[in-house]
Amino acid sequence: MGTSNDTSGAAAPAAYKVAITEQHTGRILLFDRSAQWTDANVRWSFGTGNAPGWDHPFEIRFRETQRYGMIALMTFGSPGEGRAAIVDMTGKAHLTRADLLWSARITSYPHCIERVPGAGTVVVAGSRDRLHVFGPSSSDPATLKEVQTLTFPKAHAVLWDDQNELLWVTGGTVVRSYRVTGSMRASRLVKHGPDITIPGNGHDLQPDYHRPGTLLVADSHHVHVLDKRTRALTPLVSLPYPKSYVRHAGGQSMWTTDPDAEDSVWGGPTVHFSEGGERTRPGARIYKARLYTTLFH
Repeated sequence: MGTSNDTSGAAAPAAYKVAITEQHTGRILLFDRSAQWTDANVRWSFGTGNAPGWDHPFEIRFRETQRYGMIALMTFGSPGEGRAAIVDMTGKAHLTRADLLWSARITSYPHCIERVPGAGTVVVAGSRDRLHVFGPSSSDPATLKEVQTLTFPKAHAVLWDDQNELLWVTGGTVVRSYRVTGSMRASRLVKHGPDITIPGNGHDLQPDYHRPGTLLVADSHHVHVLDKRTRALTPLVSLPYPKSYVRHAGGQSMWTTDPDAEDSVWGGPTVHFSEGGERTRPGARIYKARLYTTLFH
């Protein structure tokens, strides 16, 4: 297994955008990769005001819908009190809770959210012990209602695989896949295939945009490449407490880590890149960094 100096592939183009979940101020911020990450250079934002249940943003995903165009999927919270939410991306550049299309209270400490296209299903990973499945009665996200709850200890990440029509989940030392049966309010998750064992607690699942057909799985100290067809797991890189890890189609890797595992803060001020330096926002607590894309692979 390698070190944190992952230089696999060519350097990615400089002109892409990065979204960060910034837990100190309770905001999600979008920047150009090549810009300085100052307030003046924020391209898009969602602010929570750090209201109860809305503190500590954990996830940001961008997805495409027929009704709204691009939407953002988000999770927030603290132990025992959290929120999952959806907001329309095509309106204002700086949004707040007043702009939400949908939100739900999640008490199992929600760390991740995904939407299954076609079915309208939304799945939230509650990091304490469960998966929450929501189904709508129409194309309006405001109609989403919880239709299934599954036990999944330490569920931290969930990701839709449009190539194989599977929902992948990781938490604890397991990666698991599910079929989504039915649609709308009839949506249900059904376990598919054998579980995959990983060495540490699973924290993140992302497509490897540089190698379609594979996923990147981050656990407590490592990042692995998972072949979606064969389910084979290959070590990629060793990192101290990675919270997010992704590889751009151009080959550049981007990741965040917990710089001090002994404190109660789960991120630092810096996003790391395999080539082209780092981006630091002084005073920030960045949990995850995401590519600004709606693509699943």
